[in-house]
Amino acid sequence: MKKLLLGVGLLCLLMCAGCFQWSEDPQGNLRSVGLPGLPVWQSSKPETPLTASMGFTPEEIAKLSKTVLVQPPTPPSIATHYRFYPKGHNQCLSDLQKLLGERAQHNETGPAPYCTDNPTGPHMKGSAMIL
Repeated sequence: MKKLLLGVGLLCLLMCAGCFQWSEDPQGNLRSVGLPGLPVWQSSKPETPLTASMGFTPEEIAKLSKTVLVQPPTPPSIATHYRFYPKGHNQCLSDLQKLLGERAQHNETGPAPYCTDNPTGPHMKGSAMIL
C-alpha cells in the first residue's frame, strides 16, 4: 500500500513539474500566480497607467495625445508595442482598423490591439518547476 501511495504521489509531482507560472507588472509587483492559462490568484489592485517613468520627459508628454495604440505580444514576440501620437494628429482608430483588418486576413489569434487613454505597462511572466 505504501508503494502504491508513493507511486501515485510521484506521478502527481511529475505531472505538475513545470506547471507553475506568475506574472509581474513593470515595477515588480506580483499580478497573478497559478498554472499556465489558469491563474489560481490574481491581484485585485488596479494596474497603474504608464507615466513619465517610461522614458518620457514632462515636456515630451505635453506634446503627446492622450490616446495610445497598444499592440499586445503575439508569438513568437514577447514584447508589447505602444504607438504614441502627437497632439492634434491622433490616428489611433484608423491604425487600429488597419491592424484588425490585417489580423483577419492572416487568421491571427491571441489578444487584439486596442486604443486606450490609460495604457498599462507590459506584464513580465515567469515559470518554475515544482520538484
